[in-house]
Amino acid sequence: MSARGNPFPIPLEPGDRRSPKSLTQRYLQAFADDIVSLAEGNDLDVIWDRTQKTLNTIMKWCTTKDLTISALKTKVVMFTWNKRWNLRPIVVDNTTIELSTSAKFLGITLDNKLNYNEHINNTTKKATASLMQCRKAVGPTWGLTPKTCIWIYKTIIRPIITYCCSIWIRATHTNINATKLRRVQALALRIMTGAMPSTPFVALNQITNTTDIIPYLQGEAAKSNERLRAYGSLTRERPEHTKGTIKAHVTINNDFVKDLNIPHNSERDLTVPSLNLQSNFTTTTPGDNPDTYRTQLQNIINETPEDWITCYTDGSKTEEGCGAGYIITTNNNNTILHEDSLNLPNSCTVYQAELTAITYACRQLTNYTDKHIIIWTDSLSSINSLTTLITKNNTVKYCLDILNQIGAHNQVELRWIAAHSGLWGNEKADELAKHGTTSTTTIARPIPQAYINKLINDKVQKLNTDIVNKDCPRHTKLILGRNHTKIINNLNRSFINNRKDYRTATQLITGHFGLNKHLYNMNKTTTKECPLCGHHEETVNHFLGQCPALAQTRGQYFNDFYLSANDIFDNNHITTIINYVNKTRRLMDPEDLDNTGVT
Repeated sequence: MSARGNPFPIPLEPGDRRSPKSLTQRYLQAFADDIVSLAEGNDLDVIWDRTQKTLNTIMKWCTTKDLTISALKTKVVMFTWNKRWNLRPIVVDNTTIELSTSAKFLGITLDNKLNYNEHINNTTKKATASLMQCRKAVGPTWGLTPKTCIWIYKTIIRPIITYCCSIWIRATHTNINATKLRRVQALALRIMTGAMPSTPFVALNQITNTTDIIPYLQGEAAKSNERLRAYGSLTRERPEHTKGTIKAHVTINNDFVKDLNIPHNSERDLTVPSLNLQSNFTTTTPGDNPDTYRTQLQNIINETPEDWITCYTDGSKTEEGCGAGYIITTNNNNTILHEDSLNLPNSCTVYQAELTAITYACRQLTNYTDKHIIIWTDSLSSINSLTTLITKNNTVKYCLDILNQIGAHNQVELRWIAAHSGLWGNEKADELAKHGTTSTTTIARPIPQAYINKLINDKVQKLNTDIVNKDCPRHTKLILGRNHTKIINNLNRSFINNRKDYRTATQLITGHFGLNKHLYNMNKTTTKECPLCGHHEETVNHFLGQCPALAQTRGQYFNDFYLSANDIFDNNHITTIINYVNKTRRLMDPEDLDNTGVT
Protein backbone atom coordinates (compact mmCIF):
# COMPACT_ATOMS: atom_id res chain seq x y z
CA MET A 1 0.00 0.00 0.00
CA SER A 2 1.18 3.55 -0.53
CA ALA A 3 0.22 7.13 0.18
CA ARG A 4 1.26 9.88 -2.19
CA GLY A 5 0.70 13.55 -2.82
CA ASN A 6 -0.75 13.60 -6.35
CA PRO A 7 -2.88 10.52 -7.16
CA PHE A 8 -3.75 9.75 -10.77
CA PRO A 9 -7.28 10.96 -11.60
CA ILE A 10 -9.69 8.03 -11.83
CA PRO A 11 -13.44 8.05 -12.49
CA LEU A 12 -15.91 7.70 -9.64
CA GLU A 13 -17.63 4.35 -9.36
CA PRO A 14 -21.42 4.33 -9.81
CA GLY A 15 -23.04 5.60 -6.63
CA ASP A 16 -19.70 6.71 -5.16
CA ARG A 17 -20.14 10.14 -3.57
CA ARG A 18 -16.65 10.44 -2.09
CA SER A 19 -14.23 13.16 -3.11
CA PRO A 20 -11.69 12.07 -5.78
CA LYS A 21 -8.94 12.90 -3.29
CA SER A 22 -10.08 10.04 -1.05
CA LEU A 23 -10.11 7.44 -3.84
CA THR A 24 -7.51 4.73 -4.18
CA GLN A 25 -6.09 2.69 -7.02
CA ARG A 26 -5.99 -1.07 -6.58
CA TYR A 27 -3.66 -3.64 -8.06
CA LEU A 28 -3.43 -7.40 -7.52
CA GLN A 29 -0.87 -9.76 -9.04
CA ALA A 30 -0.16 -13.42 -8.34
CA PHE A 31 2.90 -15.50 -9.23
CA ALA A 32 2.62 -19.17 -8.18
CA ASP A 33 2.41 -18.96 -4.37
CA ASP A 34 3.31 -15.23 -4.14
CA ILE A 35 0.59 -12.58 -4.20
CA VAL A 36 1.03 -8.81 -4.07
CA SER A 37 -1.80 -6.37 -3.45
CA LEU A 38 -1.36 -2.61 -3.81
CA ALA A 39 -3.74 0.09 -2.65
CA GLU A 40 -2.73 3.66 -3.54
CA GLY A 41 -4.22 6.98 -2.51
CA ASN A 42 -4.33 9.84 0.00
CA ASP A 43 -6.90 8.67 2.53
CA LEU A 44 -5.50 6.18 5.06
CA ASP A 45 -8.95 4.88 6.04
CA VAL A 46 -9.80 4.11 2.43
CA ILE A 47 -6.40 2.47 1.90
CA TRP A 48 -6.94 0.28 4.97
CA ASP A 49 -10.49 -0.60 3.95
CA ARG A 50 -9.53 -1.65 0.43
CA THR A 51 -6.52 -3.64 1.64
CA GLN A 52 -8.46 -5.51 4.32
CA LYS A 53 -11.31 -6.28 1.91
CA THR A 54 -8.84 -7.62 -0.65
CA LEU A 55 -7.23 -9.89 1.94
CA ASN A 56 -10.64 -11.13 3.14
CA THR A 57 -11.60 -11.96 -0.44
CA ILE A 58 -8.35 -13.85 -0.98
CA MET A 59 -8.83 -15.82 2.25
CA LYS A 60 -12.41 -16.77 1.25
CA TRP A 61 -11.17 -18.00 -2.13
CA CYS A 62 -8.36 -20.00 -0.46
CA THR A 63 -10.91 -21.64 1.83
CA THR A 64 -12.84 -22.96 -1.16
CA LYS A 65 -9.60 -24.50 -2.53
CA ASP A 66 -8.43 -25.98 0.79
CA LEU A 67 -5.62 -23.43 0.94
CA THR A 68 -4.53 -20.99 3.63
CA ILE A 69 -2.55 -17.75 3.80
CA SER A 70 0.54 -17.86 5.97
CA ALA A 71 0.32 -14.96 8.39
CA LEU A 72 4.00 -15.40 9.30
CA LYS A 73 5.05 -14.81 5.68
CA THR A 74 2.63 -11.94 5.07
CA LYS A 75 4.11 -8.44 5.18
CA VAL A 76 2.44 -5.04 5.08
CA VAL A 77 4.51 -2.05 4.00
CA MET A 78 3.44 1.58 3.84
CA PHE A 79 5.25 3.22 0.94
CA THR A 80 5.39 6.90 1.78
CA TRP A 81 7.75 9.77 2.58
CA ASN A 82 5.21 11.23 4.97
CA LYS A 83 6.40 10.79 8.56
CA ARG A 84 3.04 11.57 10.18
CA TRP A 85 0.53 8.83 9.58
CA ASN A 86 -1.28 6.18 11.60
CA LEU A 87 -2.69 3.08 9.93
CA ARG A 88 -5.01 0.64 11.63
CA PRO A 89 -3.59 -2.90 11.92
CA ILE A 90 -4.20 -5.36 9.09
CA VAL A 91 -5.58 -8.78 10.14
CA VAL A 92 -4.87 -12.03 8.30
CA ASP A 93 -6.51 -15.24 9.56
CA ASN A 94 -7.19 -13.64 12.99
CA THR A 95 -3.53 -12.62 13.24
CA THR A 96 -2.51 -8.96 13.36
CA ILE A 97 0.23 -8.17 10.86
CA GLU A 98 2.80 -5.65 12.06
CA LEU A 99 3.96 -3.05 9.58
CA SER A 100 7.34 -3.77 8.01
CA THR A 101 9.88 -1.36 6.58
CA SER A 102 10.50 -3.60 3.57
CA ALA A 103 9.26 -6.68 1.74
CA LYS A 104 10.87 -9.03 -0.75
CA PHE A 105 8.90 -9.88 -3.87
CA LEU A 106 10.25 -11.92 -6.81
CA GLY A 107 13.81 -11.34 -5.63
CA ILE A 108 13.50 -7.54 -5.25
CA THR A 109 13.59 -5.94 -1.81
CA LEU A 110 11.05 -3.10 -1.74
CA ASP A 111 11.69 -0.65 1.09
CA ASN A 112 9.11 1.81 2.36
CA LYS A 113 10.79 4.80 0.68
CA LEU A 114 11.53 2.95 -2.56
CA ASN A 115 15.17 4.02 -2.56
CA TYR A 116 16.28 0.36 -2.95
CA ASN A 117 19.22 0.82 -0.58
CA GLU A 118 18.31 -2.38 1.25
CA HIS A 119 18.07 -4.29 -2.03
CA ILE A 120 21.58 -3.20 -3.03
CA ASN A 121 22.89 -4.14 0.43
CA ASN A 122 21.38 -7.62 0.14
CA THR A 123 22.54 -8.11 -3.44
CA THR A 124 26.12 -7.00 -2.83
CA LYS A 125 26.35 -9.22 0.27
CA LYS A 126 25.11 -12.21 -1.73
CA ALA A 127 27.52 -11.53 -4.59
CA THR A 128 30.44 -11.00 -2.20
CA ALA A 129 29.69 -14.25 -0.37
CA SER A 130 29.70 -16.12 -3.68
CA LEU A 131 33.01 -14.53 -4.66
CA MET A 132 34.61 -15.48 -1.36
CA GLN A 133 33.75 -19.10 -2.08
CA CYS A 134 35.69 -18.78 -5.32
CA ARG A 135 38.49 -17.02 -3.45
CA LYS A 136 39.31 -20.28 -1.70
CA ALA A 137 40.32 -21.80 -5.04
CA VAL A 138 42.98 -19.21 -5.90
CA GLY A 139 46.20 -17.86 -4.47
CA PRO A 140 48.67 -15.18 -5.57
CA THR A 141 50.28 -17.46 -8.16
CA TRP A 142 48.22 -20.67 -8.11
CA GLY A 143 44.63 -21.78 -8.58
CA LEU A 144 42.00 -20.87 -11.16
CA THR A 145 43.33 -19.13 -14.26
CA PRO A 146 42.40 -15.48 -14.94
CA LYS A 147 40.22 -16.67 -17.84
CA THR A 148 38.20 -18.92 -15.53
CA CYS A 149 37.90 -16.22 -12.87
CA ILE A 150 36.54 -13.60 -15.25
CA TRP A 151 34.14 -16.18 -16.69
CA ILE A 152 32.81 -16.89 -13.20
CA TYR A 153 32.30 -13.20 -12.56
CA LYS A 154 30.58 -12.37 -15.86
CA THR A 155 28.33 -15.44 -16.04
CA ILE A 156 27.51 -16.07 -12.37
CA ILE A 157 28.26 -13.09 -10.15
CA ARG A 158 27.38 -10.14 -12.38
CA PRO A 159 23.91 -11.53 -13.24
CA ILE A 160 23.20 -11.61 -9.48
CA ILE A 161 23.90 -7.88 -9.38
CA THR A 162 22.07 -6.94 -12.58
CA TYR A 163 18.87 -8.88 -11.83
CA CYS A 164 15.91 -6.57 -12.48
CA CYS A 165 18.20 -3.53 -12.52
CA SER A 166 15.76 -1.59 -14.72
CA ILE A 167 13.55 -1.21 -11.63
CA TRP A 168 16.17 -0.03 -9.13
CA ILE A 169 18.53 1.81 -11.50
CA ARG A 170 17.76 5.09 -9.71
CA ALA A 171 19.60 3.77 -6.64
CA THR A 172 22.91 3.77 -8.54
CA HIS A 173 22.80 7.57 -8.71
CA THR A 174 23.97 7.80 -5.09
CA ASN A 175 27.71 7.53 -4.43
CA ILE A 176 27.24 5.13 -1.50
CA ASN A 177 25.38 2.56 -3.57
CA ALA A 178 27.66 3.01 -6.58
CA THR A 179 30.71 2.37 -4.39
CA LYS A 180 29.17 -0.80 -2.94
CA LEU A 181 28.57 -2.17 -6.43
CA ARG A 182 32.04 -1.21 -7.65
CA ARG A 183 33.63 -2.94 -4.66
CA VAL A 184 32.05 -6.24 -5.68
CA GLN A 185 33.51 -5.94 -9.18
CA ALA A 186 36.87 -4.84 -7.79
CA LEU A 187 36.96 -7.90 -5.52
CA ALA A 188 36.26 -10.16 -8.50
CA LEU A 189 39.01 -8.53 -10.57
CA ARG A 190 41.51 -8.70 -7.70
CA ILE A 191 40.81 -12.42 -7.41
CA MET A 192 41.31 -12.71 -11.16
CA THR A 193 44.52 -10.67 -11.42
CA GLY A 194 46.14 -11.24 -8.02
CA ALA A 195 46.38 -7.45 -7.66
CA MET A 196 47.06 -5.81 -4.31
CA PRO A 197 44.04 -4.63 -2.28
CA SER A 198 45.17 -1.03 -2.78
CA THR A 199 44.87 -1.23 -6.59
CA PRO A 200 42.34 1.35 -7.89
CA PHE A 201 39.04 0.09 -9.29
CA VAL A 202 39.43 1.95 -12.60
CA ALA A 203 42.88 0.52 -13.30
CA LEU A 204 41.60 -3.03 -12.78
CA ASN A 205 38.67 -2.39 -15.12
CA GLN A 206 40.98 -1.08 -17.82
CA ILE A 207 43.53 -3.87 -17.59
CA THR A 208 40.93 -6.65 -17.72
CA ASN A 209 38.79 -4.95 -20.41
CA THR A 210 35.83 -4.94 -18.03
CA THR A 211 33.19 -2.22 -18.22
CA ASP A 212 32.63 -0.19 -15.07
CA ILE A 213 29.63 -1.69 -13.29
CA ILE A 214 27.56 1.53 -13.14
CA PRO A 215 27.46 2.25 -16.92
CA TYR A 216 26.98 -1.49 -17.45
CA LEU A 217 23.91 -1.48 -15.18
CA GLN A 218 22.55 1.60 -16.93
CA GLY A 219 22.91 -0.16 -20.28
CA GLU A 220 21.26 -3.37 -19.09
CA ALA A 221 18.38 -1.37 -17.58
CA ALA A 222 17.89 0.50 -20.87
CA LYS A 223 17.86 -2.79 -22.83
CA SER A 224 15.17 -4.19 -20.53
CA ASN A 225 13.19 -0.99 -20.97
CA GLU A 226 13.36 -1.28 -24.77
CA ARG A 227 12.37 -4.96 -24.69
CA LEU A 228 9.27 -4.08 -22.67
CA ARG A 229 8.53 -1.30 -25.16
CA ALA A 230 8.71 -3.82 -28.01
CA TYR A 231 6.37 -6.17 -26.13
CA GLY A 232 3.92 -3.33 -25.54
CA SER A 233 4.25 -3.86 -21.78
CA LEU A 234 6.13 -0.72 -20.78
CA THR A 235 4.64 0.84 -17.65
CA ARG A 236 3.19 4.28 -18.21
CA GLU A 237 5.27 7.18 -16.98
CA ARG A 238 4.45 9.43 -14.10
CA PRO A 239 3.66 13.10 -14.74
CA GLU A 240 6.70 15.27 -15.34
CA HIS A 241 9.25 15.03 -12.53
CA THR A 242 8.90 17.87 -10.02
CA LYS A 243 10.50 18.71 -6.72
CA GLY A 244 9.40 16.35 -3.96
CA THR A 245 8.54 13.42 -6.24
CA ILE A 246 10.53 10.33 -7.19
CA LYS A 247 11.89 10.20 -10.71
CA ALA A 248 10.39 7.03 -12.16
CA HIS A 249 12.71 4.30 -13.45
CA VAL A 250 10.94 4.44 -16.83
CA THR A 251 11.87 8.11 -17.13
CA ILE A 252 15.49 7.39 -16.17
CA ASN A 253 15.77 4.64 -18.80
CA ASN A 254 14.11 6.81 -21.43
CA ASP A 255 16.56 9.60 -20.66
CA PHE A 256 19.45 7.17 -21.20
CA VAL A 257 18.36 6.29 -24.75
CA LYS A 258 17.05 9.75 -25.63
CA ASP A 259 20.21 10.79 -27.50
CA LEU A 260 20.45 7.49 -29.41
CA ASN A 261 17.79 8.63 -31.91
CA ILE A 262 15.80 5.40 -31.73
CA PRO A 263 12.46 6.04 -33.45
CA HIS A 264 10.02 4.98 -30.73
CA ASN A 265 7.03 5.20 -33.08
CA SER A 266 8.53 2.68 -35.53
CA GLU A 267 7.67 -1.00 -35.40
CA ARG A 268 10.02 -3.23 -33.42
CA ASP A 269 11.14 -6.61 -34.70
CA LEU A 270 11.03 -8.13 -31.23
CA THR A 271 7.53 -9.21 -30.29
CA VAL A 272 5.70 -11.26 -27.69
CA PRO A 273 6.55 -14.95 -28.28
CA SER A 274 3.78 -16.88 -30.02
CA LEU A 275 3.27 -20.53 -30.89
CA ASN A 276 3.88 -21.64 -34.46
CA LEU A 277 1.43 -24.53 -34.84
CA GLN A 278 0.75 -24.29 -38.59
CA SER A 279 3.19 -25.24 -41.33
CA ASN A 280 1.85 -25.53 -44.90
CA PHE A 281 5.31 -26.10 -46.34
CA THR A 282 8.19 -28.55 -46.05
CA THR A 283 11.89 -27.87 -45.53
CA THR A 284 15.08 -29.54 -46.71
CA THR A 285 18.44 -28.95 -44.99
CA PRO A 286 21.92 -30.55 -45.29
CA GLY A 287 21.35 -32.59 -42.13
CA ASP A 288 24.28 -34.66 -40.92
CA ASN A 289 25.90 -34.98 -44.39
CA PRO A 290 26.43 -31.44 -45.73
CA ASP A 291 29.26 -32.45 -48.09
CA THR A 292 27.14 -35.13 -49.78
CA TYR A 293 24.22 -32.70 -50.02
CA ARG A 294 26.42 -30.04 -51.68
CA THR A 295 27.63 -32.43 -54.38
CA GLN A 296 24.06 -33.38 -55.26
CA LEU A 297 22.66 -29.83 -55.48
CA GLN A 298 23.37 -29.25 -59.17
CA ASN A 299 21.81 -32.57 -60.14
CA ILE A 300 18.73 -31.82 -58.02
CA ILE A 301 18.30 -28.44 -59.72
CA ASN A 302 18.81 -29.91 -63.22
CA GLU A 303 16.21 -32.61 -62.56
CA THR A 304 13.51 -30.14 -61.49
CA PRO A 305 10.35 -30.68 -63.61
CA GLU A 306 9.73 -27.91 -66.14
CA ASP A 307 6.28 -26.99 -64.81
CA TRP A 308 7.57 -26.36 -61.27
CA ILE A 309 8.23 -22.80 -60.07
CA THR A 310 11.69 -22.21 -58.65
CA CYS A 311 12.61 -19.18 -56.54
CA TYR A 312 16.11 -18.12 -55.38
CA THR A 313 16.49 -15.61 -52.53
CA ASP A 314 19.41 -13.94 -50.79
CA GLY A 315 20.28 -11.09 -48.43
CA SER A 316 23.37 -8.90 -48.22
CA LYS A 317 24.81 -6.29 -45.86
CA THR A 318 27.82 -4.20 -46.84
CA GLU A 319 29.32 -0.84 -45.88
CA GLU A 320 27.02 0.72 -48.49
CA GLY A 321 23.84 -0.65 -46.95
CA CYS A 322 21.55 -3.64 -46.52
CA GLY A 323 19.74 -5.32 -49.39
CA ALA A 324 17.64 -8.32 -50.39
CA GLY A 325 17.08 -9.93 -53.77
CA TYR A 326 15.09 -12.72 -55.35
CA ILE A 327 14.42 -14.24 -58.77
CA ILE A 328 11.46 -16.47 -59.70
CA THR A 329 11.82 -18.87 -62.65
CA THR A 330 10.13 -21.82 -64.29
CA ASN A 331 10.89 -24.18 -67.16
CA ASN A 332 13.98 -25.33 -65.25
CA ASN A 333 15.36 -21.77 -64.85
CA ASN A 334 14.94 -20.98 -68.56
CA THR A 335 11.98 -18.65 -68.06
CA ILE A 336 12.20 -15.75 -65.61
CA LEU A 337 8.83 -14.83 -64.11
CA HIS A 338 9.96 -12.01 -61.82
CA GLU A 339 13.06 -10.59 -60.17
CA ASP A 340 13.65 -7.67 -57.81
CA SER A 341 16.19 -5.90 -55.62
CA LEU A 342 15.16 -4.40 -52.29
CA ASN A 343 16.90 -1.80 -50.15
CA LEU A 344 16.46 -2.21 -46.39
CA PRO A 345 17.19 0.31 -43.61
CA ASN A 346 20.79 0.26 -42.39
CA SER A 347 19.55 -0.92 -38.99
CA CYS A 348 18.54 -4.28 -40.46
CA THR A 349 20.66 -7.41 -40.06
CA VAL A 350 21.63 -9.96 -42.73
CA TYR A 351 19.23 -12.37 -41.03
CA GLN A 352 16.39 -9.88 -41.57
CA ALA A 353 17.46 -9.37 -45.19
CA GLU A 354 17.35 -13.12 -45.88
CA LEU A 355 13.84 -13.44 -44.43
CA THR A 356 12.67 -10.30 -46.23
CA ALA A 357 13.82 -11.75 -49.57
CA ILE A 358 11.74 -14.89 -48.92
CA THR A 359 8.74 -12.79 -47.82
CA TYR A 360 8.71 -10.53 -50.88
CA ALA A 361 9.27 -13.46 -53.22
CA CYS A 362 6.26 -15.22 -51.71
CA ARG A 363 4.14 -12.10 -52.23
CA GLN A 364 4.68 -12.55 -55.98
CA LEU A 365 3.40 -16.12 -55.72
CA THR A 366 0.11 -15.49 -53.91
CA ASN A 367 -1.96 -15.70 -57.14
CA TYR A 368 -0.71 -19.17 -58.06
CA THR A 369 -2.71 -22.32 -57.23
CA ASP A 370 -2.03 -26.04 -57.59
CA LYS A 371 1.65 -25.41 -58.30
CA HIS A 372 4.79 -27.05 -56.97
CA ILE A 373 6.99 -24.22 -55.68
CA ILE A 374 10.58 -24.54 -54.50
CA ILE A 375 12.19 -21.65 -52.60
CA TRP A 376 15.98 -21.87 -52.38
CA THR A 377 17.84 -19.94 -49.67
CA ASP A 378 21.43 -20.14 -48.42
CA SER A 379 20.38 -19.00 -44.92
CA LEU A 380 20.13 -22.05 -42.69
CA SER A 381 19.24 -19.83 -39.73
CA SER A 382 16.18 -18.55 -41.62
CA ILE A 383 14.95 -22.09 -42.31
CA ASN A 384 15.48 -23.06 -38.66
CA SER A 385 13.59 -20.01 -37.38
CA LEU A 386 10.64 -20.77 -39.68
CA THR A 387 10.36 -24.30 -38.34
CA THR A 388 10.72 -23.60 -34.60
CA LEU A 389 7.71 -23.93 -32.33
CA ILE A 390 7.98 -20.41 -30.89
CA THR A 391 8.19 -17.22 -32.97
CA LYS A 392 9.88 -14.26 -31.26
CA ASN A 393 10.16 -11.55 -33.91
CA ASN A 394 7.92 -9.93 -36.48
CA THR A 395 10.16 -10.56 -39.49
CA VAL A 396 9.84 -14.31 -38.97
CA LYS A 397 6.13 -13.96 -38.28
CA TYR A 398 5.47 -12.08 -41.54
CA CYS A 399 7.50 -14.60 -43.53
CA LEU A 400 5.75 -17.52 -41.88
CA ASP A 401 2.31 -16.06 -42.57
CA ILE A 402 2.95 -15.58 -46.29
CA LEU A 403 4.50 -19.05 -46.61
CA ASN A 404 1.45 -20.62 -45.02
CA GLN A 405 -0.80 -18.51 -47.24
CA ILE A 406 0.69 -19.74 -50.52
CA GLY A 407 1.20 -23.21 -49.04
CA ALA A 408 -2.55 -23.54 -48.48
CA HIS A 409 -3.11 -23.68 -52.27
CA ASN A 410 0.24 -24.98 -53.51
CA GLN A 411 2.87 -27.54 -52.63
CA VAL A 412 5.68 -25.40 -51.20
CA GLU A 413 9.20 -26.52 -50.35
CA LEU A 414 11.82 -24.40 -48.59
CA ARG A 415 15.28 -25.76 -49.40
CA TRP A 416 18.81 -24.84 -48.37
CA ILE A 417 21.34 -24.10 -51.12
CA ALA A 418 25.10 -23.70 -50.70
CA ALA A 419 26.31 -20.11 -51.06
CA HIS A 420 29.06 -19.09 -53.49
CA SER A 421 29.21 -22.54 -55.09
CA GLY A 422 28.74 -21.45 -58.69
CA LEU A 423 25.04 -22.32 -58.78
CA TRP A 424 23.29 -19.95 -61.19
CA GLY A 425 20.18 -19.18 -59.15
CA ASN A 426 22.04 -18.44 -55.93
CA GLU A 427 24.63 -16.29 -57.71
CA LYS A 428 21.86 -14.31 -59.42
CA ALA A 429 20.00 -13.74 -56.13
CA ASP A 430 23.27 -12.64 -54.52
CA GLU A 431 23.83 -10.17 -57.36
CA LEU A 432 20.33 -8.75 -56.92
CA ALA A 433 20.80 -8.48 -53.14
CA LYS A 434 24.06 -6.54 -53.57
CA HIS A 435 22.34 -4.27 -56.07
CA GLY A 436 19.66 -3.65 -53.45
CA THR A 437 22.23 -2.26 -51.00
CA THR A 438 22.68 0.80 -53.27
CA SER A 439 19.04 1.22 -54.31
CA THR A 440 17.49 4.62 -53.63
CA THR A 441 14.06 3.32 -52.56
CA THR A 442 14.03 1.85 -49.06
CA ILE A 443 11.26 -0.44 -47.82
CA ALA A 444 10.05 -0.25 -44.22
CA ARG A 445 11.30 -2.98 -41.91
CA PRO A 446 10.94 -3.49 -38.13
CA ILE A 447 13.85 -2.25 -36.02
CA PRO A 448 15.79 -5.27 -34.71
CA GLN A 449 16.58 -5.50 -31.02
CA ALA A 450 20.20 -6.24 -31.91
CA TYR A 451 20.52 -2.78 -33.47
CA ILE A 452 19.09 -1.10 -30.36
CA ASN A 453 21.39 -3.15 -28.13
CA LYS A 454 24.38 -2.07 -30.24
CA LEU A 455 23.50 1.61 -29.84
CA ILE A 456 23.14 1.13 -26.08
CA ASN A 457 26.44 -0.81 -25.87
CA ASP A 458 28.23 1.96 -27.78
CA LYS A 459 26.98 4.55 -25.30
CA VAL A 460 27.98 2.34 -22.37
CA GLN A 461 31.50 2.05 -23.78
CA LYS A 462 31.68 5.81 -24.24
CA LEU A 463 30.63 6.38 -20.63
CA ASN A 464 33.19 3.81 -19.51
CA THR A 465 35.91 5.56 -21.54
CA ASP A 466 34.98 8.87 -19.92
CA ILE A 467 35.39 7.28 -16.47
CA VAL A 468 38.80 5.86 -17.44
CA ASN A 469 40.00 9.20 -18.83
CA LYS A 470 38.83 11.02 -15.71
CA ASP A 471 39.75 8.63 -12.89
CA CYS A 472 42.48 6.32 -14.20
CA PRO A 473 45.61 6.66 -12.00
CA ARG A 474 48.44 8.77 -13.41
CA HIS A 475 50.97 5.91 -13.20
CA THR A 476 48.79 3.59 -15.29
CA LYS A 477 48.27 6.30 -17.92
CA LEU A 478 52.03 6.94 -18.14
CA ILE A 479 52.88 3.25 -18.41
CA LEU A 480 50.31 2.45 -21.10
CA GLY A 481 50.72 5.68 -23.05
CA ARG A 482 48.95 6.00 -26.40
CA ASN A 483 49.18 2.27 -27.16
CA HIS A 484 47.07 1.23 -24.18
CA THR A 485 44.58 -0.79 -26.27
CA LYS A 486 47.35 -2.80 -27.96
CA ILE A 487 49.16 -3.45 -24.68
CA ILE A 488 46.01 -4.53 -22.84
CA ASN A 489 44.96 -6.83 -25.69
CA ASN A 490 48.44 -8.42 -25.78
CA LEU A 491 48.30 -8.94 -22.03
CA ASN A 492 44.92 -10.67 -22.15
CA ARG A 493 45.92 -12.85 -25.09
CA SER A 494 49.30 -13.87 -23.73
CA PHE A 495 48.67 -14.48 -20.03
CA ILE A 496 44.93 -15.13 -19.69
CA ASN A 497 45.78 -18.74 -18.73
CA ASN A 498 48.94 -17.92 -16.74
CA ARG A 499 48.04 -16.66 -13.29
CA LYS A 500 51.56 -15.84 -12.13
CA ASP A 501 52.58 -13.74 -15.15
CA TYR A 502 49.18 -12.05 -15.36
CA ARG A 503 49.61 -10.96 -11.75
CA THR A 504 53.09 -9.59 -12.45
CA ALA A 505 51.91 -7.62 -15.48
CA THR A 506 48.91 -6.19 -13.61
CA GLN A 507 51.04 -4.98 -10.72
CA LEU A 508 53.62 -3.44 -13.06
CA ILE A 509 50.99 -1.49 -14.99
CA THR A 510 49.15 -0.26 -11.89
CA GLY A 511 52.31 0.53 -9.89
CA HIS A 512 50.89 -1.30 -6.88
CA PHE A 513 53.81 -3.70 -6.73
CA GLY A 514 56.14 -5.23 -4.17
CA LEU A 515 58.80 -2.55 -4.73
CA ASN A 516 60.20 -0.55 -1.83
CA LYS A 517 58.65 2.77 -2.85
CA HIS A 518 55.13 1.36 -2.82
CA LEU A 519 55.73 -0.79 0.25
CA TYR A 520 57.04 2.28 2.09
CA ASN A 521 53.88 4.20 1.21
CA MET A 522 51.91 1.32 2.71
CA ASN A 523 54.09 1.28 5.88
CA LYS A 524 55.33 -2.20 4.99
CA THR A 525 59.02 -1.26 4.91
CA THR A 526 61.27 1.40 6.39
CA THR A 527 63.09 2.50 3.23
CA LYS A 528 62.19 3.67 -0.26
CA GLU A 529 65.63 2.89 -1.71
CA CYS A 530 66.32 0.20 -4.27
CA PRO A 531 68.05 -2.76 -2.55
CA LEU A 532 70.01 -3.52 -5.73
CA CYS A 533 71.71 -0.17 -6.31
CA GLY A 534 71.00 1.62 -3.01
CA HIS A 535 70.96 5.10 -4.57
CA HIS A 536 67.45 5.74 -5.89
CA GLU A 537 63.84 5.20 -4.91
CA GLU A 538 62.67 1.81 -6.14
CA THR A 539 59.75 2.70 -8.39
CA VAL A 540 58.43 0.76 -11.39
CA ASN A 541 60.21 3.19 -13.73
CA HIS A 542 63.49 2.73 -11.85
CA PHE A 543 63.17 -1.04 -11.69
CA LEU A 544 62.27 -1.50 -15.36
CA GLY A 545 64.49 1.05 -17.05
CA GLN A 546 66.90 2.92 -14.75
CA CYS A 547 68.47 0.66 -12.10
CA PRO A 548 72.20 0.35 -12.93
CA ALA A 549 72.42 -3.04 -11.22
CA LEU A 550 70.08 -4.44 -13.87
CA ALA A 551 71.58 -2.62 -16.88
CA GLN A 552 73.21 -5.73 -18.38
CA THR A 553 70.01 -7.81 -18.09
CA ARG A 554 68.02 -4.91 -19.50
CA GLY A 555 70.28 -4.71 -22.52
CA GLN A 556 69.72 -8.40 -23.28
CA TYR A 557 65.95 -7.99 -23.43
CA PHE A 558 65.40 -4.41 -24.63
CA ASN A 559 68.61 -3.73 -26.63
CA ASP A 560 69.31 -0.68 -24.51
CA PHE A 561 70.66 -0.17 -21.01
CA TYR A 562 68.60 2.82 -19.84
CA LEU A 563 65.00 3.47 -20.86
CA SER A 564 61.76 4.87 -19.46
CA ALA A 565 59.01 2.47 -18.48
CA ASN A 566 56.75 4.03 -21.12
CA ASP A 567 59.37 3.39 -23.86
CA ILE A 568 59.70 -0.22 -22.72
CA PHE A 569 55.95 -0.85 -22.94
CA ASP A 570 55.67 1.02 -26.25
CA ASN A 571 58.46 -0.83 -28.04
CA ASN A 572 58.32 -4.34 -26.55
CA HIS A 573 55.76 -7.09 -26.35
CA ILE A 574 54.33 -7.73 -22.90
CA THR A 575 55.85 -11.22 -22.85
CA THR A 576 59.35 -9.74 -23.25
CA ILE A 577 58.77 -7.40 -20.32
CA ILE A 578 57.53 -10.20 -18.07
CA ASN A 579 60.47 -12.39 -19.09
CA TYR A 580 62.82 -9.56 -18.04
CA VAL A 581 61.04 -9.21 -14.67
CA ASN A 582 61.24 -12.96 -14.07
CA LYS A 583 64.92 -12.96 -15.03
CA THR A 584 65.78 -10.36 -12.38
CA ARG A 585 64.17 -12.57 -9.68
CA ARG A 586 63.66 -9.35 -7.75
CA LEU A 587 59.95 -9.87 -7.29
CA MET A 588 59.71 -13.63 -6.84
CA ASP A 589 57.73 -14.87 -3.86
CA PRO A 590 59.77 -16.43 -1.02
CA GLU A 591 58.42 -19.91 -1.79
CA ASP A 592 59.49 -19.53 -5.44
CA LEU A 593 63.00 -18.46 -4.41
CA ASP A 594 63.27 -21.49 -2.13
CA ASN A 595 62.36 -23.79 -5.01
CA THR A 596 65.00 -22.29 -7.32
CA GLY A 597 67.77 -22.23 -4.75
CA VAL A 598 68.31 -18.46 -5.18
CA THR A 599 69.28 -16.50 -2.05
